[in-house]
Amino acid sequence: MKLNKIALALFAVTAAPLAANAGVTISPVLLGYHYSEGADDDQVDLFKAGADVNSTGVQDGIYKEDDLYTGAALGIELTPSTQFQVEYGVSNADGNVVNGNGNSLGSAFDVEQEMISGNFLVGLEEFTGYTDNAFKPYMLIGAGQSKIKVENKNAYTTTDAIKAAPAGSTLPAGTEVSESKDTIGNLGLGAMYRINDALSLRGEARAIHNFDNNWWEGMALAGLEVVLGGHLKPTVAVPPVVEPDVYVPPVVVVEEDVDSDGDGVVDSLDACPGTPMNVVVDERGCPIPVDITDELKMELRVFFDNDKSTIKSQYQPEIAKVAEKMREYPNSTARVEGHASKTGPSARYNQRLSEARAVAVKSMLTNEFGIAPNRLSTVGYGYDRPIADNDTEEGRAMNRRVYAIITGDKTMTVEQTKDMVVQ
Repeated sequence: MKLNKIALALFAVTAAPLAANAGVTISPVLLGYHYSEGADDDQVDLFKAGADVNSTGVQDGIYKEDDLYTGAALGIELTPSTQFQVEYGVSNADGNVVNGNGNSLGSAFDVEQEMISGNFLVGLEEFTGYTDNAFKPYMLIGAGQSKIKVENKNAYTTTDAIKAAPAGSTLPAGTEVSESKDTIGNLGLGAMYRINDALSLRGEARAIHNFDNNWWEGMALAGLEVVLGGHLKPTVAVPPVVEPDVYVPPVVVVEEDVDSDGDGVVDSLDACPGTPMNVVVDERGCPIPVDITDELKMELRVFFDNDKSTIKSQYQPEIAKVAEKMREYPNSTARVEGHASKTGPSARYNQRLSEARAVAVKSMLTNEFGIAPNRLSTVGYGYDRPIADNDTEEGRAMNRRVYAIITGDKTMTVEQTKDMVVQ
């Protein structure tokens, strides 16, 4: 059984810049026993040797025997009792050959299984509250990918076609004859025993489901976990400091002709008391109104599927925003331009398609959002105005569009302020 040195190097390089942050975990070596006996029949059907030793008319099949598992993991603590890990591991085992009669012919093949997965280790303390106990049970759930490669130990001549060669070929030793790359799911129970704030012993039992081939595998593993910077600590709520009430007697100032709001008009003449400091007032102390014009200019882009004028649901919120602004600016108008990519049967066909796209946007603004039709104009340009290269699929997707420009203004009466520039 060999440990993949490249994976260990990756873990070391990735962990280095994180070393200063608390809660980064490394399991440099995970050792376990990989049990795959429950998948033997499925693997015999999947992995073929390209041989028919007993002339049964059925190719010999291969299944992976149980063997050791070696791996490593890098993770980060999300809470003081929950972490997310990326794990890589390898299991090398003999491949047992089964002929068409169901008889075992011995271990004539090598089978290597690589697994990489992302797993959540959810501490059971999440459901019972944090404790100071060194024993930390957890539940594991995750998913990833499994890759199984089958190689022959000795040279032989094929009688049936396989991945490696057609029938009648002579395969040298070490030839890959079959492989499978599948999606897997992990579910397990385990526990950490914290030796100190940096080191923990880890033990775990795990079930592995192969979704693509619908079989189950099992694993029992153990290892040492190292925490860089120490474990995350639970947040402890600190009660706020309550300042004692100190009675301060009010200061009463008696003064004639006081300007309480500071607008330059004394209280005895101020007809609008309480005016904000920055507001311009008249001789009576009341705000002076002023009209300002607010201009609207916005754009809308909607993209369409090939040969379609149907608006996709993802653009409806953008069209709704345009309608909301047009209601806010009652005199605003929109020019809706339709465009097409150069894929239709004729220029006339694309011209009509571009017009239909522009009308679709106008109809949604009118029928669903109540914008008056006379405020909307439409025009179709066919494929005459591309914004991207029509010779590529990406460019054509950009050209299948509607582009709308919305303009308008509104006049509002506001209180004039001292920092407002009046033209």
